[in-house]
Amino acid sequence: MKNPKPFFFIFLTLILASCKTPTYMFTSGPRSGVNFTSGRWLMNELDCPKKSKDKLTEESLAFFKKNLGDRLFYINDVNGLLISRKIHLNPNKTKLKELKDGTGFDFFINISTTKRKSDFSYIELYQSDDEVGKNEAAVLVEIYDLNSQEIIYSQNVVGISQKTKTEPMWSTEKSNKFIDNVEFYKTSDKLMKGALKKIFKDLDKRSVK
Repeated sequence: MKNPKPFFFIFLTLILASCKTPTYMFTSGPRSGVNFTSGRWLMNELDCPKKSKDKLTEESLAFFKKNLGDRLFYINDVNGLLISRKIHLNPNKTKLKELKDGTGFDFFINISTTKRKSDFSYIELYQSDDEVGKNEAAVLVEIYDLNSQEIIYSQNVVGISQKTKTEPMWSTEKSNKFIDNVEFYKTSDKLMKGALKKIFKDLDKRSVK
C-alpha cells in the first residue's frame, strides 16, 4: 500500500497556496467589555440562517457558559417567559423594561447574523482574471443590562472573502494546469462563524471575569 502522506501534503500545499485570505472588520469601533461576575443571564435564540443556526448557537452557548457557568440560561430552555421570541436589536428603554418584567433576568444576550453575499462556493475552478465577486457575512452581538435598561455591549463584525480583477504581471498565456486554476474561498457560513469568534475574542479580552 502506498504511503498517503505525500498526497496529503500536496493537497495541503495546494489549499494554502490557493486560499483567499478573508478579512474581518469591526464596524462598531472600540467597545468596553462587561462584568461577567454577577447576575442571571438569558441568551436569546439566534437570529440567523437556518443552515448555520445549530452550530452558531452551540458556539455562543459554549462561550458564555465558560464565563458564566450555571448563571447562563438559554431562552428555549426556560418556561414561563412573558416576551416575544423576536427581540429587535438596539431596543429603547421601554423595550428593555418590558424584557426585565417579562423575564426577571439581569442581563440579556441578543445575537444576529446575516449573509450579505455568496458569489463563490468553497472551491472555484478556472476563474478568469476579469471575474470579480465576494462572499460576505455580518454578525452583531448586543448585551443588555435589564436592571438599568441600558445596552452595555454592542459589536458588529463583517467578514469578507473576495476576488478582484487581476492584471497579469507578464503577457504570457494563462496556464491550463488544474493546480494553477484552483481557488479556495471562505463561504458565507464560515465567515459568520469567523466573525462571531472575533467578537467573542474581543468581549473576552475586555470583560471582567
